[in-house]
Amino acid sequence: MTQSDSRPPVSAGPEDAATLAERVYRQIRSDIVSGELAPGFRLRLEPLRERYEVGMSPLREALARLANDTFATAIENRGYRVAELSRADLDDITGARVVVERAALAQSIELGDEAWEAEIVATHYRLTKVDARLGADDSTLLDSWEQANRAFHDALVAACPSRWLQRFRALLQDQSKRYRRVSLLESASARSVSAEHDALKEATLARAIPLALDLVEAHIRATADLIRDKLPAGSEPAD
Repeated sequence: MTQSDSRPPVSAGPEDAATLAERVYRQIRSDIVSGELAPGFRLRLEPLRERYEVGMSPLREALARLANDTFATAIENRGYRVAELSRADLDDITGARVVVERAALAQSIELGDEAWEAEIVATHYRLTKVDARLGADDSTLLDSWEQANRAFHDALVAACPSRWLQRFRALLQDQSKRYRRVSLLESASARSVSAEHDALKEATLARAIPLALDLVEAHIRATADLIRDKLPAGSEPAD
């Protein structure tokens, strides 16, 4: 065994194997969400084992979990590939996001305290700074914008106590991010995303629940509409 071969020993216990599977799951998921592993990319075991420095058993477990969470697609008797992007899948994700986001935001507004309000203001301020620079079509800011945007939207629903809503929301956020990067720069110039964020912040802090819910739904759907036009008309949902 070489120094670069960091595969776990055969005698590794169940907890060690579970930890390795969780680590590689998160690494591959992150690379899929960021687009580093492109839609349709074949997830071959040996190259992945070398890339993520993990043994076959936790790698297979991670891939099965990615398929279960629809980030990957099982190919009959031939392993896995990164799930394709499609209009049908985008529409499905968008509809689910609207339901979950509205429910989480409503609970958050009802239960949020002053610390919750302060975090919304702080994350919104940071997002406006990146928003202004993104309008200059600087693609190097995509990652910074994604982080700031997610921090703001997470702050809005941070007071929601439902762990299941939060869990589903996080999964749908990552699924949406795969699509959002398709037209992020165009979205920044085609509509005033910053103004949408401003209105959403104000409605949330004013505890205007019906208005805030309608604004967050419109915000999600407007982004999806821009992305949808970038996808091939004949795309089918990933199986």
